[in-house]
Amino acid sequence: MTGRIYLAHDHMDRAEDFRRDFDSGISGKILHLTIDSWIEAPTREQYEQAYYSYDGYLERGLTAAARVHEIAADPANTTRIIRNYSDLDRAASSGQMAIILGNEGGKILGSDVSLVDAWWWMGLRHVQFNWAMRNLIGACQTNEHEPEKPGLTEFGREVVERMNTLGMIVDVSHSAPKTISDVLNATSKPIVNSHSGSRVLADKQQNLWDDQIRDMADNGGVIAAHFCSRLVLGINDQQAEIADLVRQIRYLVDVGGIDVVGLGPDWILGQPSRDENYLRNTDQTDITWTKGLEHSGEMPNLVPALERGGFTEVEIDKIVGGNLLRLFADVLPR
Repeated sequence: MTGRIYLAHDHMDRAEDFRRDFDSGISGKILHLTIDSWIEAPTREQYEQAYYSYDGYLERGLTAAARVHEIAADPANTTRIIRNYSDLDRAASSGQMAIILGNEGGKILGSDVSLVDAWWWMGLRHVQFNWAMRNLIGACQTNEHEPEKPGLTEFGREVVERMNTLGMIVDVSHSAPKTISDVLNATSKPIVNSHSGSRVLADKQQNLWDDQIRDMADNGGVIAAHFCSRLVLGINDQQAEIADLVRQIRYLVDVGGIDVVGLGPDWILGQPSRDENYLRNTDQTDITWTKGLEHSGEMPNLVPALERGGFTEVEIDKIVGGNLLRLFADVLPR
């Protein structure tokens, strides 16, 4: 393998996380600063109060962004925040971990499209429109059978247009099928589904049906395979093996072609200050990640598994980073 490794979805945001990423061969990642829910709220009551609210999301997002900027400002941390596509090469040549600032959910944008510009100036280059609930941008995956809550809103269409113009990555993970379809019709740029898989193999709402996989491929977009066991297997009480993840990747390639697949591990556990509250608040005490890929330090286990799965060196380069790098070239400012 000769190329770089890029991840479409990760939550590990400390300097020591970035160092472990880089030491494990990862060149860069989209870092999701916050989620459209206060997952680390001190109490379950506060978590539930914030669930459908917009209160506090802008402030928490700004705090998270400032913390990463502070890390990157210290040369000892060898971290670069990516503002333009050319910054990816600068990071690689300088031995730096490339961080693309993103967010899992659109609540940080409120109801004002001018906040897209404000966040752009803060260095944000990605927004995933939904998490587990509908917002002002559009319907989420749990709304897929609710015809009164269709897809992208008019505000959402304005957000897509502005993000396309500025050079920001549009992400439709967790969005309702109608929202995804609407975004594909509205966008002038390739989009990403940053942590997903095949719904035929694992029937979870976050995963995609075959026609959605093909639609993403037609857009020139990237579907980044999720490492979370329940999204890999379709069940909640069993830990996936690396061979199961390779099976998911093979299926995405068979349906959508080799250019549609990336990696979106969605690692979030491993920070004691967040883990306990997150697991309690979201009722996910049984959540696991694929065995042997439970954190970035285990990333070297993936390439040999892909080789055993019959993928060529050229194909592996595309899967682990080449496809995302091509999308970055198509979307990010130069």
